[in-house]
Amino acid sequence: MSAPARLHLGFLDLNGEMGRRFGSIGLAVSDFETTITGQLTDVITVHHADDALCQRVHDIVLHFYQTLGHAIPTTEHGVTLSIINTIPSHAGLGSGTQLALVIGTILSRLHGLSIDTKEIALQLGRGMRSGIGIATFDHGGFVVDGGLKPNTSVPPTLFQYPFPEDWRIVLVRDPMHQGMHGEQEKSAFTNLPVFPTTDAQTICHLTLMQLLPAVMEADLADFGEALTCIQCLIGDHFAPAQGGRFSSPAVAAILTHATQLGHNAIAQSSWGPTGCIFVESPAAAIQLTAALNDYMHTQSLLDDLIINTVQSNHQGAVITQTAV
Repeated sequence: MSAPARLHLGFLDLNGEMGRRFGSIGLAVSDFETTITGQLTDVITVHHADDALCQRVHDIVLHFYQTLGHAIPTTEHGVTLSIINTIPSHAGLGSGTQLALVIGTILSRLHGLSIDTKEIALQLGRGMRSGIGIATFDHGGFVVDGGLKPNTSVPPTLFQYPFPEDWRIVLVRDPMHQGMHGEQEKSAFTNLPVFPTTDAQTICHLTLMQLLPAVMEADLADFGEALTCIQCLIGDHFAPAQGGRFSSPAVAAILTHATQLGHNAIAQSSWGPTGCIFVESPAAAIQLTAALNDYMHTQSLLDDLIINTVQSNHQGAVITQTAV
């Protein structure tokens, strides 16, 4: 089974003064995926060279049997999982949610349980702020979720639509830097000042009246203008916690250079460090990548960055069942 990475492009309302907090904008993308195979066995076994990853997967399996699989006899608590690919962790690409959803879905299918993705996410502790990874797991595409009311646990999907086929996303990754996660992330949400209601109103207006129509009409100029404005408001709010509008100074330098080259659809995915530049075609992506690589060669501090091009994923997770 495989599930695609996702970009998280911003929140609608971090304050929640009107009753719903968070609300997210995001997109499933190609080229990065979590792929795991599984079969029922007598004991829990995880195959991968990374011992820490194996332990993490083992813990997710145990959590599954304690929650979603609590009615399964303990004598049947056994599975062998082979990890083929994983999405880079703590890079802003949604690796944790996709890992949990893939494992939860595999175990549900193997044990003959009919459990939807939202319930798997809820029981395995995912989607507590954003529903983007859940929605893109099911169907891919460009997604906006409606955030959380105080008594809800998984955000509803408000909008899910195929992203323009020709558009490409040039990703700028910094393998030497990690986005905030775990307790550091929780602390940031707790200790940052209240997000201004006027900024939330601006983001919601931009999303509804500019960003979404631009996706449906394949208007990159309007999409980029709205996205960059949203990113500025969110990034500046998070700046005290992540060290600036963008969490990686090296990625920030590349994104600034892309802006100087005339590109206006600029974003950081989640806490970063991955940066995103949206362009109108594969040819434009090739041209931009060449220009950014040329710039990197003149800046020694940018040697560790990785630039590659992805496109949207309109399929979501792929489940292949092999007869034994």
